[in-house]
Amino acid sequence: MGESHVFVTRGSLTNFACDAWLLPTDRTYSIAAYWRNTVPGLEDAVQKSKDPGFAGGAVLAQPVHAWPANDPLPVLTAVPYYGISSVNELIPPLREFICVAADSAKRRRHVAGREPSRPVPLLAMPLFGTGGGGAGLVKGDVIRLLLEETRMAAAEAGVDVVLVLANEKDFALAQELRKRQPQWWAPLDREHQEQAARLAAHARDGRLVPFMGAGVSMSAGAPSWTDLLSALATAAHLSDSERESLKHRGHLDQASILRSMYEERAGQDSPTFNQAIAKLVELKRYGLAPALLASLGSREAITLNYDELFEAASDDAGVPRSVIPDGAGEHDDWLLKLHGSVTDPDSIVLTRDDYLGFSTSRNALSALVKATLMTQHLLFVGFGLTDDHFHEILHDVKQALPKESRTGEGSATALMLSTDPLDPRMWSNQLKLVPMSQESRKEFNASSGRTLEIFLDLLVALSTDSHSYLLAEGYEGALTESERSLRETLLDLGKRLTDAEAQSSGGVRLREMLAELGASAPSSWS
Repeated sequence: MGESHVFVTRGSLTNFACDAWLLPTDRTYSIAAYWRNTVPGLEDAVQKSKDPGFAGGAVLAQPVHAWPANDPLPVLTAVPYYGISSVNELIPPLREFICVAADSAKRRRHVAGREPSRPVPLLAMPLFGTGGGGAGLVKGDVIRLLLEETRMAAAEAGVDVVLVLANEKDFALAQELRKRQPQWWAPLDREHQEQAARLAAHARDGRLVPFMGAGVSMSAGAPSWTDLLSALATAAHLSDSERESLKHRGHLDQASILRSMYEERAGQDSPTFNQAIAKLVELKRYGLAPALLASLGSREAITLNYDELFEAASDDAGVPRSVIPDGAGEHDDWLLKLHGSVTDPDSIVLTRDDYLGFSTSRNALSALVKATLMTQHLLFVGFGLTDDHFHEILHDVKQALPKESRTGEGSATALMLSTDPLDPRMWSNQLKLVPMSQESRKEFNASSGRTLEIFLDLLVALSTDSHSYLLAEGYEGALTESERSLRETLLDLGKRLTDAEAQSSGGVRLREMLAELGASAPSSWS
């Protein structure tokens, strides 16, 4: 089998950044209303893509024709919605989808003629085949089959695939099935797997807080700090000598110089410096990294990014967040946007002057970061070794820690794309560095970025501690023998509860536990 990986995340396919995705249909090109209503232009494109081979059953998957080059490509896949007699009927369309989508994705990359953001094409698919025709009654069997067959087919096609799930029970079972097979994360060495297990223990205790940098959004096509500054410089029409001089300065100083140029050249129709930044970083679709971090289950999160990708991913993962400072109090879970947002360009922090003024204008936000640091374990993701913002934040972290706590593992971990032999000396005891590659690089490396995605995928799987599928209908086929026995015992216990017992304090707690495991309560309990 070739190099590939199958990811599992919560989210929505219509908001996911990928090369191609599975659009369920049948031989009559019947598309569910959800897809037609949420994907602009889809219905017309499908009508123009009709093919006799597909309608006749000789072809099980075909790409939608004339789809915009920069948008994920829908691949029509003939799924037997009705009359399914065996989950094995899903194997031929699944395999054909991966083969056709992989070929289309590679061809589109070649035509685009630009360096892709990840080295391996990424295909996305929903949990399909569980509609009104019977497979919905055996969801556990469908999930197990999709995982097994997708892994083999993806390896043969040389692509990555992400199974994007909306239902929490489906997600919990998929993660449980993968945890039973360590070979799923074979691309990660033992050290990476041990570090993921260490961080997952913090996550299960409710103590892991993601702290996100620009690299988290790059999987969706967002620019790195270097690329952002380069794009701003291009828009400012710098001369060759000015651009060359700019390269030799730190990011914060580059931003300060560019801002002054924007201010000098400001016109009635010209965007301000901050408006130009907002336009460059605003994206419609989130990639793997935001989706996986949103699926991690952390109640709190912090970011230096200006975009709204993590917020969108959190909404789609079923954990909407209050955005601090603008939307505080809307939801129990929150995201602190430490350096501003595209929703308010004036709030964006990028230059050295912005940063120096940060402590005076946002003391309350800084205090929240320090309080989080004292009680939780921060997970820095998406920062580069040469990122000025990263080092400024780490300096604040170091100063915030009481001296007596500056021993051992520390209260923070940084997932780095590359390594530097001197960094451990600088941050020992305060920060655990986990490089994705042993190469020393100053710029983004696509291969290391993919390793980071696989690392986060393992972290999410190990952090998932829900068994909400155990007592739910339709998941029995994927349970182990001991789980089936436990299921029967618990369901029998629930049936034996009298109304009086169910209403007692202990009975209420027992009902809550059974509900958490997926049981449907008798109407007499309500």
